[in-house]
Amino acid sequence: MPKYSQVFLNDKGICARIAGALSVGIFDRVVEIGPGGGALTSFLFPKYGPLMKAVEIDTALLPGLAAKFPGLEIVNSDFLEVDLAAAAGPGRIAFIGNLPYECATPILDKVLAFPGLALAVFMFQKEVAHKIVAVPGASDYGFLTLVTGARAHAELLMDVKAGSFRPVPAVDSSVVIFRPRAYFSDGAAEERFRELVRKAFMHRRKTLVNSLGLCGVDKARAAAAVAAAGFKLTARAQELPLAAFASLSEAILGGR
Repeated sequence: MPKYSQVFLNDKGICARIAGALSVGIFDRVVEIGPGGGALTSFLFPKYGPLMKAVEIDTALLPGLAAKFPGLEIVNSDFLEVDLAAAAGPGRIAFIGNLPYECATPILDKVLAFPGLALAVFMFQKEVAHKIVAVPGASDYGFLTLVTGARAHAELLMDVKAGSFRPVPAVDSSVVIFRPRAYFSDGAAEERFRELVRKAFMHRRKTLVNSLGLCGVDKARAAAAVAAAGFKLTARAQELPLAAFASLSEAILGGR
C-alpha cells in the first residue's frame, strides 16, 4: 500500500466522466485535491491549465506530476492545513478529487464552509457517499446527510467498482456533486442545528425524544417541541427532514 494509504484511480473513462462533471458549474478556478499519479489531472489540466492548482500531501509524487503537467501549480501540503483563501485565490472556486477515505468527511466539511465555493465533485467510499445523499426514512440517513444538506445540494453522480483502482481497495467508491447553498444565514443557528442533530442520532434506535433526553436535553422541552412541530412522540430522528431539525434546534436549544 502506498504512503498515506492512497488508492489511485486508473480507469480513463471514469476519470473523463468525473472531470466532465465540472461542466455543470460556473467558476473562476479549479483546485484538485490529491492528484496522486495524475489520472484525473490528465483530463483537467488540458482544459483548465493556468486556472488550475493541485494540493498534494505526498512529496514523492511531486516530480512525476511536474513532469507530466509542466506549469501546474502544486501546493505540497495536507489539505486540512491549507489556508484555502490564500491557496485558491479570489473568485468562485471548483474543487475536485478522489478523497482519501480516512479524512474525506473533514475535507468535505472544510470545502463546504469555504465562502468561495462554486462547485465540488468528490469521490468517497461508497458507504459514506450514500449517507451524504440519503433521504429521510432511509437506513443511512443521519448526521452527515443533514449537516451536508445545510451547506449544499448533493447529487450522486455514479458508483465506482473497487477494481477501477490500484491497489484495489476493500470497498467500492462513489462520486458526488455538491452545489453550495446556505440554509442558515446565522452561524450560531447552524451550530445549534448541528448540536441537536448530533444528539438526535446518538441513539438512533430510540425515539428522537428519548435520544435527546439521553444526551442531556430536557426531555419535556424536547417532547413539547416535537409535538408542536407536528410529529408523533414515537418518531425517530431518521424520519425528520432538515427543515424540521432546523426549527426544533431553535425551539429546544435557542435562547439558552
